[in-house]
Amino acid sequence: MSTTANTRRGGLAVLALASSIGLSLGVASPAHADPKTGVVPLECDELGSLEIVVAGTTAPSTPGLAVLSTQVGIPFAITLSGVFTPVGGEPEPFLDVYERRAPAHQRIDHCAFHDEGATGAGSFVIDGDLWISYTPTH
Repeated sequence: MSTTANTRRGGLAVLALASSIGLSLGVASPAHADPKTGVVPLECDELGSLEIVVAGTTAPSTPGLAVLSTQVGIPFAITLSGVFTPVGGEPEPFLDVYERRAPAHQRIDHCAFHDEGATGAGSFVIDGDLWISYTPTH
């Protein structure tokens, strides 16, 4: 499988996740007023259960804003894996990895998420493993 094909499938999966996360959660919040955002529920080792809003971009280092506090999480390592099945097509597994240097401070946490859903383009199952740097709570 080519790198371009992997990138395209991974991009589709991220877009599918971003576009459907609000529907799959079935939660009404101000973040859902803008169709370019999505709420992602994370389970973190230090921060616990956390919902973050991610701006409508596929850039892996996009900060996430905590829904119920002033905290900001910035990913520095992400592993996304799962399966995207286009309408009428065969399942296409994907694995996308993003890494950059970890920050020098101690506000680092390991988080994970799982989501499943469908869009007009097909269905997906996605698991995310993230290392984030976060701001203190105010």
